[in-house]
Amino acid sequence: MKKTLTLVFSISLFLLQAQVMDRSVQDCNSNANSIYNVLGSGKALIVASKGFDCSICVSRAPAWGTWASNNTQAVEVWGAMTNTYSANIPSCSALNNWVNTHGWSAIYTFIDSSQYFFASGTPRYLVYSPVDSSLIYQGSNDAQARTLALNASQTGLSLRQNKSLEGINFFINKGTLHFSGVPSENILVEIYNLTGQKEKVRTVSKDNAVLPLNDLAKGIYLMRLSSKGQAITRKIVLS
Repeated sequence: MKKTLTLVFSISLFLLQAQVMDRSVQDCNSNANSIYNVLGSGKALIVASKGFDCSICVSRAPAWGTWASNNTQAVEVWGAMTNTYSANIPSCSALNNWVNTHGWSAIYTFIDSSQYFFASGTPRYLVYSPVDSSLIYQGSNDAQARTLALNASQTGLSLRQNKSLEGINFFINKGTLHFSGVPSENILVEIYNLTGQKEKVRTVSKDNAVLPLNDLAKGIYLMRLSSKGQAITRKIVLS
């Protein structure tokens, strides 16, 4: 029993350590944002620590602006700006010039005055996952940061879709299957008998969430709900 409790405590401690602390920031236009705010939207977050006086940062900046613009649905990119080789705090005019010069309109850019994301050099990338609010990468490899962020976003999307499917409720009344809690997207409903033969198929939505079953014989059936590559199966009984 003692070993079991120790194991449970160790796992719990690991999970607490894996989940990062929230961090709130503010840009030069007084727009506030936070790590948890981004992850709560279901997007992965890349924080790019960049130095105004870092030549590598400058050369890679346009590519980051383009990538962020092309992936806004899955990943949010922050630009945590600092001076790599100077202790001087950068100005907002320097930040605005950077954004305009390198096409960073899709990147939330701010002065990292405390150098919270800086560590010891630039460029440095930190990738946070929306699945469990954990830090899954920190390093200087652009491609690796982008790939891990996209993968984390896709995993988070799959979990959210499954959760939305599991939130669908149903009941049978007078031979008709009624649904509630249907999400905004259409749901494909398939009814199978216990031999695996498909008996019914229909797409339901929030506005049309019924499926007539009065032409089916009494008995037990399997109902498959699917949407965007995700699916769950439930048992229904016609009596």
